[in-house]
Amino acid sequence: MHDDASPSLPPPHAKIGLVHIRHLRAMTSALRAVDYRYGGGACRTQVEAMLSWCDKAFAHSASAAVRRDFRDAIAELHALAGWTAFDAGLGGSAHRHFLLALDFAQDEDLVANIRYRMGRVHLHHGGPAEALGMFRLAGIVANSHHTKAILAANQAWCYAEMGDRVAALALLGRAHDEFARADVDRAAPWAAFFDVHDLAGITGAVYTSLASTVDRGFARPAITSLRQAVTGYRDDMARSRTFALIALSLNHLLEGDADEAAVTAGLAVVQTGDMMSARTRKKLDPLHAEAGRRRATTLRELITPLLAAPSHAA
Repeated sequence: MHDDASPSLPPPHAKIGLVHIRHLRAMTSALRAVDYRYGGGACRTQVEAMLSWCDKAFAHSASAAVRRDFRDAIAELHALAGWTAFDAGLGGSAHRHFLLALDFAQDEDLVANIRYRMGRVHLHHGGPAEALGMFRLAGIVANSHHTKAILAANQAWCYAEMGDRVAALALLGRAHDEFARADVDRAAPWAAFFDVHDLAGITGAVYTSLASTVDRGFARPAITSLRQAVTGYRDDMARSRTFALIALSLNHLLEGDADEAAVTAGLAVVQTGDMMSARTRKKLDPLHAEAGRRRATTLRELITPLLAAPSHAA
């Protein structure tokens, strides 16, 4: 992906047309795929270059219908810019892009998705209550069963992080019910990541949190769900598969199987080395800490060099 891949600006005094929007969305889709596969650091510069084109192009005239579509396309790109910045460990930039995405967004499910992403930033940084508030705010405008499934699953994760077993399991059940009613094949591009494999992954994440906050017995269903996710994720979702492998290793460790935890972590570490993602490295912290508590020396020594290495996420 190169900066010169930006769509051409229309000539002076020309209108923005559907061809420009189609090109912008195609470029956004391609950059989103790079983010999923290699991490936000691998495409953040190209995303910013595309936004620079959008700033110039937005000054051109357009029909009302095209202008609305163009605003949504720009909102998608700002949401991706926020996500890549978040993945690269740049919280301030992420917040700025998400707010700009909200300013441009016209589609209600897109607004809900942007707020979902803002909630995930809070959750990642240890603020499940703040994340829950953002997910609930997103739910006010969410229309599709697919979006509602995403939000319910993430609310379940928040409650699990707060040690509320009843609410977590109730919302996880709601997420599976909404997903069963969703037309996943027609999901919007910004939400298409949430397929049956990702549902298994976040189900495993909820059980992992419950295993840490409520009852170690939840490690067993976590392992079942995470194995399903790891098996299902293709190479184009390498970062999500890495997250699932890290969580799977942690659950094996919680069950007292340090050898299996080390083998699983080894698979995650191999992939993490290819990932320009500060967030992926941070996911290793709980596993590293648990390995220290349990004197799982092999596992700890496997992770330590990766945590100590200079980040190349920017």
